[in-house]
Amino acid sequence: MKVSQNWLKSLVEINTTPDDLSEKLSTGGFEVESLIDCSSNIKGIVLGKVLSVVKHVNSDKLSICSVDIGSSNFLQIICGAKNIKPNIYVFVATVGSHLSAINLTIKRSEIRGVMSEGMICSLEELGIEDTSEGIAIVNEEIASKHKLGTSGALVLDLNDYIYDLAITANRPDGMSVVGIAREISALLETKLTFPELNKVYKINVYKEFDLCPEAIIKNCLYSITHIESVNGKELSPHWLKDRLYKSGIKSINLLIDITNYILLEQGQPLHAFDKDKVTNLIGREVLPEDFSVRKAKDNESLLCLNGENYNLNENITIVACDDKPIAIAGVIGGLETAVNEYTSSIYLEGAVFNPVSIRKSSKEIGIRTESSSRFEKGISYKNTLDSVTRAINILEEFFNIPNPIINTSIELVNTEILIPLRRERIYKLLGPIVIRNDDLDINVQIEKRNLLDKEITDKLKLIGCTLHKKVYGWDVEVIPNRSHDLLREIDLIEEIARLIGYDKFDLNLPNPIKPGKLSSSQIVLRKLKTGFINIGFNEVLSYSLVPETNNDLIKISNPLLLETSCLRDNIWEEHIRICNQNIKSGQDYCWIFEVGNIFHKKPDFSQEEILNGVIYGNNKFEKWIRSSKDNNLNYYEARGKLKEALSILNLKIDDKPTDSIDFLHPGRNSKLFIEGNEVGYFGEIHPKLISDKKALKKMYLFRLTVDNILKASTRKNKWIPVYKQFPTVPKMERDINFIFNKKYLVKEIISQIKKSGKKLLEDVHLIDIYDDDNFGKEFISYTFRLSYRDSAKTLLDSDIVDLHDEIVEIIENKYSTKLRD
Repeated sequence: MKVSQNWLKSLVEINTTPDDLSEKLSTGGFEVESLIDCSSNIKGIVLGKVLSVVKHVNSDKLSICSVDIGSSNFLQIICGAKNIKPNIYVFVATVGSHLSAINLTIKRSEIRGVMSEGMICSLEELGIEDTSEGIAIVNEEIASKHKLGTSGALVLDLNDYIYDLAITANRPDGMSVVGIAREISALLETKLTFPELNKVYKINVYKEFDLCPEAIIKNCLYSITHIESVNGKELSPHWLKDRLYKSGIKSINLLIDITNYILLEQGQPLHAFDKDKVTNLIGREVLPEDFSVRKAKDNESLLCLNGENYNLNENITIVACDDKPIAIAGVIGGLETAVNEYTSSIYLEGAVFNPVSIRKSSKEIGIRTESSSRFEKGISYKNTLDSVTRAINILEEFFNIPNPIINTSIELVNTEILIPLRRERIYKLLGPIVIRNDDLDINVQIEKRNLLDKEITDKLKLIGCTLHKKVYGWDVEVIPNRSHDLLREIDLIEEIARLIGYDKFDLNLPNPIKPGKLSSSQIVLRKLKTGFINIGFNEVLSYSLVPETNNDLIKISNPLLLETSCLRDNIWEEHIRICNQNIKSGQDYCWIFEVGNIFHKKPDFSQEEILNGVIYGNNKFEKWIRSSKDNNLNYYEARGKLKEALSILNLKIDDKPTDSIDFLHPGRNSKLFIEGNEVGYFGEIHPKLISDKKALKKMYLFRLTVDNILKASTRKNKWIPVYKQFPTVPKMERDINFIFNKKYLVKEIISQIKKSGKKLLEDVHLIDIYDDDNFGKEFISYTFRLSYRDSAKTLLDSDIVDLHDEIVEIIENKYSTKLRD
C-alpha cells in the first residue's frame, strides 16, 4: 500500500519527520518497506521564464535562450527543442544539479562556440513521464502562483514523501488512507479530520436481488446506484491525478479515477458499468433489479478489462445483468460494459463479498487485483454505503447529477456490539509500567504503577473506540473498519500495550530462570546430521508442497498455485532434481541429505519424518588419485559412505537384497534393518530414470525412518555406554572355506555360525569371496575367520577342536555344502 504524506497531512496532523514516522509505523505494526522522497530526482530544478529565443549561428537545430530564474542575472541556455519559444514558463536544471533519469550532471559548457549555463528540461528528463515530445511548458495559471526560481518540486507537487507499507492480513484497515491516518493519529496523538459527506441520498432496500448465498453471506451486502448526466471525456483534476499517481495507479478519466480514489481513501472497492453498454448487452432498458451475483457456468467466458478472455467455471463468482456475465465479482470488470470516453450514464456498484469466494475466483483466473486483495482481507459492510455516497459527492462537484437512489440488498441497522474490558485483566496481563527519570545519564527506576483509567481510555479513543464506564471496567464499541481484528478483550488489551509501548512495562521473567536442554532424541538427531556433514554431505531443505501427479497424494483445500496443491509422499524425486541442477552446472559430485516429513494418504492421513539423501560422484579433493574417467562410486563404496555417516550412532544396520522398490536398480538395492525392524532402503537408481532423462547420471538413493533410528539410539543399553574389561589372554583363530549357493545371505551364514559357537566363539568375519565359473553360476566361495577366546585361560587346540568340528558339520548340513581344503 503506497500513500502520499501530503494526502495524509490533509487528514491528520503530522508533527515529526518522515524517517521518525516510518519508524513509529513499523513499530506499531505497519512496516514501512520503503520511504521515497519524490523530490530526489529534481533537486536543483527551478521555475524559469524564457525571455527571448535566437537561432544559433552555427546550428540549424539549436537556439540561444535568455532565461530568467529570479536571480540578478539572466541565464544563457542552448536548447534544441522544437517547441521552445519566448514568454513561456519552463523547468530549468541549474549548474551542478544531477538528472538521475538520464544520468547527467549539468555543467557550464560551450556548445558550438556559445556558452550554455543550464538546461531547459522535458518531463522525460525529469523522470516524471516515460516519453516527451519536447520541453515541459508550465501552465501560466500554475506558474503565476509561484515566484521565478521556485523549486520544481514545489511547482510539480513533488515536495512529498511516499510510504510503501506492508499490510498484514489481520489489519485490513491499513488498506485505506483513512485507516493509516487513524493509526498515525493514535501513534502521534494528533488531531484527525475525516472527509465529510456533503450530501446524503435516498436509500432503497431491495431485498429481491438474486444474490449467491456463498458470495453474499451475513455481514455482506450488494448495492447498485444509477447515476446520470456524466461525461466520460472529463479528465480528473490535478490533485486527484497526483494522489492516484503517488499510490501507483494510472489516471484514466474522472469516472474511473473516482472509483479508484474511493478504493484508496476508504478501502472500499467500487465498480462503474456503462449503462448504455449494459442496455445493448441485454437488449432492453436495464433496471437495478436486473443485477445479480451468481456462480459462473462451465460453458461461459468473459473478456475482462485487462484484455484477457477467461473461461469461467462454477468456482468463480460473477456479477450478471439479466443473467449475462458482466464482471468477475470483486476481482475485475468486463470490457464489454466498461466506462469509456462516450459514457454518459453509469451504474455504480458497491458491495462486500465473502472473502472465501473472492479468493477462489482470484485463484481460478490467476490474477490478484487491488479490489480482490481488499475483499480477501475483509472489509466492513457498514462503510460501503457511505463510500458510495462519498463517490457521488465528488461526482457532483463536476456534473449536475439528478438525485440518485442507492439500491441496497440489506438495511443497515445501528446495532451495538460491545466487548467487556476488565480493569483487573489488563493489570494481570500487562503488569505495571515503570516511570523512569529521563534527566539522568542512566535510567533510574523511580516508580512502578498500574495503568491509570485515563491512559487506557485515551489510547482506545485514539483508535476510534467508544467506551461505556462499568464497575469492572468498560464496555467497548469498536469502529467498523477495526471490527475484523478487534473481536475480544485480549485484542483490546494488545492495542493498549502497543500504543503505550511494550518497553514501558515492567519485566516479568521467571525466577529462577531454568536453562533449557536438549532431549535425548534431539541430541541423536543433531549427531546424525553431524555424521553426514563430517564426511562431505550437504544438508538441503526442499518444499513439502508439490503438484498433483497421482491420486495417492493428499490435496490441500486452499492451494495458492497448482504447482503447490498437494503434500509430497517422497523426497527422492526433488533430490534427483537438485542433483540434475548440479550436474548441469558442471559439478563433479553431489552428496546431499535432508530430514523432513512425507505424508501418506492410505490407510489414513499420516505423516512420517524421514532422512533422505542421494550420492552422485566421488567427493574427493585429490582427483589425481583416480586415473579412470569414471568419477562414480560403485555400489559398495556408496553404501560404505552411508555406513560411515551412521557410525557416529554406533548402530548395526543390516542389508537385505530386494527387488520390490520400482525406482531402484534390480539387484543393486536393499532394504535396511535395525534390530530386526525395517528402517529404510539403499540402492542405485533404476536405469529407466536415466533413459527417460529424469536423472542425468548414475546416483544412489537412501532413506531412513527417523523415529526408528531415534528409538534404537536412545535405548538404555545404547545411550549409556557399557565398558568391558580388556582381554588379558590371546585368542585363537581358525579359517573355514565353503562353496555356498548364492541364494544364501552372508549375514544368515554368520548368524548361524555364531549360534553354533557357544561361549568360546568370540567373533566371525568374512575375509574372502571367490567366484569361479567352475563352481557354476549359482555358487560362490566364502571364507570366514572364526575367533575363539576363553576369558579365564589361554586356549589349547584340544579345547576348541570339538567345537570347531561341530560348527563345520552344522554348516555343511544346513547349507548342503562341504568344507574346502
